[in-house]
Amino acid sequence: MKHPREIVALAAIGIGVSVGGAWADPGARAEPAVPSQAQRSYEDYVADLSSTDPDVRVRALRTLAASGYPEALAAMSPLLGDPVDGIQLETINHVLDFYATARPSGTKRVALVVEVRSKGGSAQRLFDEGPFVILPRRTPPELPAGLSVAMRDQNPQVRVEATYTLGIVARPPLDPAVASVLQGGLRDPLREMRVAAARVLGALRVTQAGDALIEAVNDPEKDVKAAALRALGDLREPRAVQALTEQLAFYEKGPLAEAALDGLARIAHPSSAPLFASLLSNKDALVRRRAAEGLARCGDRQAASAVESALASERQPEVQLARAYAMEAAGQGGLDLLIAGLTSDATESQVMSYLVELGQPIAGRLTGYLGSREPRIRGRVAMALGLIGGEEALVALDPIRRDPDTDVARAAERAIARIRLGQR
Repeated sequence: MKHPREIVALAAIGIGVSVGGAWADPGARAEPAVPSQAQRSYEDYVADLSSTDPDVRVRALRTLAASGYPEALAAMSPLLGDPVDGIQLETINHVLDFYATARPSGTKRVALVVEVRSKGGSAQRLFDEGPFVILPRRTPPELPAGLSVAMRDQNPQVRVEATYTLGIVARPPLDPAVASVLQGGLRDPLREMRVAAARVLGALRVTQAGDALIEAVNDPEKDVKAAALRALGDLREPRAVQALTEQLAFYEKGPLAEAALDGLARIAHPSSAPLFASLLSNKDALVRRRAAEGLARCGDRQAASAVESALASERQPEVQLARAYAMEAAGQGGLDLLIAGLTSDATESQVMSYLVELGQPIAGRLTGYLGSREPRIRGRVAMALGLIGGEEALVALDPIRRDPDTDVARAAERAIARIRLGQR
């Protein structure tokens, strides 16, 4: 591997060049570089990022991004506030390439313009896929700072993409200045931006946003309300219990009632336990699932263990898994049932979230499933252990790096890297 100070020529990596004042497609065949430009230093390209010529800035951006060196993230970050919208959006896409194990489909770059061909941008889709597809990487402080600039941009697409990108690359606790900008997104005139801000505030556990999110529950747009309800649950904001309970009682059923119940189940305040218990017999499977999850998290083992008998005849897979989760939380041994859920596309993400939430108390037993005959189970367990962390997980994961299944071995490598990154 080349040292980051030794960057290959532009033509050698096929980046876009200026043609008649327009940016050529990066996939187009490049003309041979003149000998005097055959090699330039890392510092040269970093300096080019500050050029007054957009052509020069974008060529430097693409070269540094193509190098793959983590050091380039900090250098590229100022371009998140570039006066050219296309350069901002391309910078965001290059940042995502540093963090994504696989990029969601649906975007295409033509010259310097990012065309979004399906609902939601690339950053939003990657955010939706969750932490298991994000590469373990240390985020330089310049990157969240640069994204906070983009989150205040006049271009709505830049604002929304930057917000979801922050949710991907940042980790709690968030820098107060960046958190303030993110919280300001709840007042953005664009509905999609308010949704993004609420979701990312919850994902990054920005606890100081509790009051603003409670206020956002009254937003006239339903999807903003739903995002705020979920975020309050992610924050486990006890002051929101009354508001969420009132929302549930008002709507009774439908998406907003479900979002309120989900928020309550995540907060899992002891005062909500009777409500959760009363909903275990509800005819709606999703309501039964959320009720079981709320009882599992409320800290009362007796209440959690009651889920086992109340849902003993349950037939819906997602509710069966919520029952197993409550059993495990109550010390009743539901881990085998949860692991079985990893074999289904329909329930895999639900189980993964349960495993990570159960955390260190199950880590020792979870390592035993690394010996499963099913590669899918071995790989998913490795991913979960990477987020749970701990020395026990490190020791168990080490031999899995040599697993005969390439995907499993790669999952183990990333899990080990994630744990070690968290130890620094």
